[in-house]
Amino acid sequence: MKKFFKVFAIMLLSIILLGFGSCFLLSEKLPIGDEGVEAELLTDKMFLAVNKEAWDTTKIVQWDFMGIHQYIWNKETEDLQVKWRDVIVTMNLAAYDGKVTENGVVLENDEKRKKIDKAFAFFCNDSFWLNAPVKARDEGTTRSLVTLEDGEKALLVSYSSGGVTPGDSYLWILDKNGLPVSWKMWTKVLPIDGVQTTWDEYITLKTGAKLATKHGNKIYNMKLENINSGQSYEELGITNPFINYLENL
Repeated sequence: MKKFFKVFAIMLLSIILLGFGSCFLLSEKLPIGDEGVEAELLTDKMFLAVNKEAWDTTKIVQWDFMGIHQYIWNKETEDLQVKWRDVIVTMNLAAYDGKVTENGVVLENDEKRKKIDKAFAFFCNDSFWLNAPVKARDEGTTRSLVTLEDGEKALLVSYSSGGVTPGDSYLWILDKNGLPVSWKMWTKVLPIDGVQTTWDEYITLKTGAKLATKHGNKIYNMKLENINSGQSYEELGITNPFINYLENL
């Protein structure tokens, strides 16, 4: 029996070391770019390609992230509704408070707070995948110009703060018009540095903002569906989901 456990431990250690070794071999070093005018001009070009100005004036956005999280986000009032499984979190981002129900039962105290924290973490991730290009000049970011092996220029955006995983960096690969076609990621949540995924199947919102609805590589594909936008709930054809709880905040 002791021999069995010894052999098992050696096999387990070998698998762990193999995993770390694979991550090391597949990982790419974070490129070093040049900050300055050229990087800012490329940022402007990307903003123009996705029509950031139109996104900034879009008041309400509704979307479904991979069929697991459903959102209604009022960008103007910072009200947010997140649904997953039997949980509904209706909150205000500025107040960081709201109403939480699970299976129709209202949650309070610690259980409520845990669900609000989870909803916020989902939102930070899923809204970033919804329209990360427009966040290239968020507070706590730096931008630098990187020259790729083929001589093309790419935009490296690093986040020192914000969201739930500060310290992450993203290298934007752009087409000739500045539209993102893919990015490479250096993040805390991924075991391999420099993972590349596509940004494609763009749609144009009613306001003119452009969003990529599909991201993927050889391992996985991610879809954002049922995307809708408007300047009022009536325009979206839904009842204001925040009326009842706002009075209590």
